[in-house]
Amino acid sequence: MLTVESLAMRSSLMLGAWCVVLLISRAEAASGGARADSTPPSSFPHRIWAACDFEGRTPDYGWFGAAETNSIPAYPGHRTALRANPGPYGKTSAVMAGVNPVPGPRMGTENGLFVRYFFQGGSNATFQHFSLTREDNWHINVSNLTEGRWDSLTLNFTRDAVRNDGSSERFGQGERMDDFKVFAGPPADAARYRLLLDDVIFFANEPGRPPEPERFPRRVLFLAAFDTGEKSKYWPGDFSIVETNLPAGSYWRVARSVPRPRGGNPMVRLQIEPPRPVGPHTKLRFRYHLTGEASLTVQLFDATVQDNRHIRLPTPRQGEWVTLYLDFSRDSRRNDGTSNSSFSAGNLVDDLFFLVDGSNAKNAALLIDEVVLYDAEF
Repeated sequence: MLTVESLAMRSSLMLGAWCVVLLISRAEAASGGARADSTPPSSFPHRIWAACDFEGRTPDYGWFGAAETNSIPAYPGHRTALRANPGPYGKTSAVMAGVNPVPGPRMGTENGLFVRYFFQGGSNATFQHFSLTREDNWHINVSNLTEGRWDSLTLNFTRDAVRNDGSSERFGQGERMDDFKVFAGPPADAARYRLLLDDVIFFANEPGRPPEPERFPRRVLFLAAFDTGEKSKYWPGDFSIVETNLPAGSYWRVARSVPRPRGGNPMVRLQIEPPRPVGPHTKLRFRYHLTGEASLTVQLFDATVQDNRHIRLPTPRQGEWVTLYLDFSRDSRRNDGTSNSSFSAGNLVDDLFFLVDGSNAKNAALLIDEVVLYDAEF
C-alpha cells in the first residue's frame, strides 16, 4: 500500500504544510489544496458509503487512535470520539488519526467527506484515503483550520484531491476504499499537537440527479450497503445477499428477504452489533424493492425499554426501487402498546426489521439496500 510515509521518502513530497482534509474553496479546485470551511452539505447524499461515529466498533474496523469520552462534541446521545495517539507518527507527522472502514466499501461518482474535528498546534493538515482498486492514495492539503474547539468540515475529494503517485485519473464509481488518515504537524513539534475526530461520513452524489429532500445527517448511527464483504462476518442478521439478476436501478449487491422462523412471511433482520445510542431525532433512510402485493412494517428494537418501535406502511410501492425516509422519533409506536413513550436520546438499539405481511405475503419478495439509521438534528 502506497502511503504518505513511503511517498515522502521516494519523492520528497511532504504534502504541503501538513494540512487537513475539509470543505474546499473553489478557488483552489484541483490543486490538492483547500481553505477550510465549516459549512455542512445542504442535503442528504444520494449514497453514504462509509461512516463512523465511534459509538461501537464492528469486526476488523480499524481505529487509528483511541476512544475519547471527555472532550467530545456536545449533543444528546453522543458519548465517544477518536483521539490521535501521542506523536510523533514516525518520520511523517506530529500526529495521525483515522479509520479503516472494512470491508472496503465502494465509492460513487462524486465523492465527499464530512468530519468533525478538534485541532491544536497549527492550522494546516492533510487528509487522505486509499483506493484498493488503484493501490494508491489521494489527498487534500487544507489550511485555515479552526484551533482549540470542535468544528465541522466537508470535502469534495473528486473535485479537489490529487493522487499521491502523481497520476491524473480520479478515483470513481465502484472503486473500493481502504485506510482514511489525517496527518498534522512536523514530527519535531509533536508535543504541541492535538487531534480528535468524530462523525466521519464518506458520501457520494450523482451529477444531474435531483438532491434528496432531507437535510444532511448530524450523526450516522448504523450503515448497511451490503456491497462488499462476507455476510457471516460483516452483515449479521436474517437475510441473504444477492448480486445477480437484480432489478433495474440496483447497486452492486442487496439484501433479500428470507422466511421468518417456522415458515413465516418474508423479512429482513439487520443486527446492530454492538448496540448504538440514538440521538434526539432518530430517522431511517433506506431503499426497498417489493414484488408482490403486501404491506411493510419497519421496526427497531429499543434495548433500553426492551420493546420494538414500529412504523407500518400499508401500501408500499411495488416493482421499483423506492427511497424512503422514516421518522422514528415522531411516528413510531411501541409494540406493547405503551403510549406517550418517547424515543429518548441515549437509548440503545440492536435490531432493525423489515417485515412483509398481508394475505399474499408468502409470495412476495423484498430487497433492501442503502440502509442509514441517523440522528437528523444538525
